Amino acid sequence: MIVWEGGRTERMCSPGVLDVREVRARVRKALRGCAGGFDLDDVDLMVCEIATNAVRHSASGRPGGGVCVTVLVAAERLRVEIQDDGGARGRPMIPAQGSAWDESGRGLFLVQELAGRWGTLCGEDGRHTVWFEVVR
Repeated sequence: MIVWEGGRTERMCSPGVLDVREVRARVRKALRGCAGGFDLDDVDLMVCEIATNAVRHSASGRPGGGVCVTVLVAAERLRVEIQDDGGARGRPMIPAQGSAWDESGRGLFLVQELAGRWGTLCGEDGRHTVWFEVVR
């Protein structure tokens, strides 16, 4: 069992389209002082990929849309959860096939490769949460 020592949840939205750079910056700020030993460059990349998917594929990308981000820290583990606003046509997943020349479709593959663990949760309200964990 993992005992989370600290956690923070924040709703991030914008009157226009949500700026993924702002999501990344706020996650980094939330981790200031408690994330020593974690590769925050990898965390930044995974946050960007997941938030970008939320903006592209759900109501999070509409004016006024946003995401709910939860950051949890334990002694040897960091977990980030990003929940979209719902309205996506399908569940977040890694495409079955793709080409190296494809302009999209590799975001969750990167998350899978960089994270110690990751997954998706589907809420009854149509919102999807993509989460990942990294270890020190």
